[in-house]
Amino acid sequence: MNYERFQHQLPITNNQLPLEKSIFLVNMTQELNPYFSQLTLRGIEKYLRQGKKIWILVNKKWYSNGIICQTCGHIPQCKKCSVSISYHKISSGETIWLCHLCKTQYTVPTSCSQCGSSKVKEFWIGTQKVAEFLKSEFAVDALIIESESVNSPNKICRLLWKIWKSPGSEIWERAEESDRSAVGDSSDVSDDISDLSDNSADLSAQIIIWTSLLATPIKDYVFDLIIFLNADLGLNIPDYTSAEKNFYFLYETFMKHQTKHFIVQSFNPDHYSVRNACKLDKKAFYEVDNVFRKENNYPPFAELCVILYKNEIEETMFTKVDLLHKELLYLKEKYELKDIEIYSTPPLIYKMFGKYRYNIILKGPGLKHFMDIVYPKLRLAAKGFKVDWMAESIV
Repeated sequence: MNYERFQHQLPITNNQLPLEKSIFLVNMTQELNPYFSQLTLRGIEKYLRQGKKIWILVNKKWYSNGIICQTCGHIPQCKKCSVSISYHKISSGETIWLCHLCKTQYTVPTSCSQCGSSKVKEFWIGTQKVAEFLKSEFAVDALIIESESVNSPNKICRLLWKIWKSPGSEIWERAEESDRSAVGDSSDVSDDISDLSDNSADLSAQIIIWTSLLATPIKDYVFDLIIFLNADLGLNIPDYTSAEKNFYFLYETFMKHQTKHFIVQSFNPDHYSVRNACKLDKKAFYEVDNVFRKENNYPPFAELCVILYKNEIEETMFTKVDLLHKELLYLKEKYELKDIEIYSTPPLIYKMFGKYRYNIILKGPGLKHFMDIVYPKLRLAAKGFKVDWMAESIV
């Protein structure tokens, strides 16, 4: 078997959580299909046949992350932002190439701009491509819901009510009149779903493709199966909080939803964030995570400050950051603060909206006292530096 099963017996709470939860952790490195494991495909087929509701969590919106050259590995990026250009399909069926940050639109290339190869292909999958696969594989119209279309709890409630409201349904029978009026008239729903993709027209959809928007469950709506297509994608972010955020996203979804069955696909099934989430074990997670933070001088064992500088001219940005870095190192030596670590590094997104970005990271004990001296002395605000005094991330 290419998966592990974690069986949990949970006590009854005010949230009426079920007594049993089954979490299946799939090792995707042993799967032939990099997106859908055999267990996931069998689970979807079974639950569709039984008329049950499925939520597939996809970490990426639109059709795909971007395009990669299969000859030289080049990934085209936006000219204004250092991110790959996302591949989109609009309702007419036309494909567009769009930066998800600055919204600049590009012509979809047929060959690589670096080596000229015609072997260019989309990489990874977004919500649209998942829906396309489900349509071809299971002949089912899945409903895509993304934050651009449904950006408030009330809109979500009205949409879900419309999807699953049918005479004789369990939810409909037990709903109180006050709840129905709170949701609103069905005529209000048309405004909320007008900009969803075409497949949203099927309001009897059994499969909902959603992003993290539904990590907090909505009252009276229970999924029979929840699937995480890539449970460790958040671990790729180079930040000391990545493991914790990834753990809590999984853990809270397991605990808050009344769903009894979960499928967790992971390329790192042994990572302590993923494994301990599946075990519902907070203590074991923090035993490992706190060791990492303490060894590397991260909160809560040290203070952290991030200084960000942005400029449209890359050379100017480097000059300003380098000068400030040297001034900070000089003041550190002057005040004999040997335990404070200072270094410069690019953020996760190096260029955004046409401006180059660079960070100076400071961490260690007694950092606030040092920054109280440095901030007015070096006139950081006047020079265009943005200071996050108690930073919760380094990216």
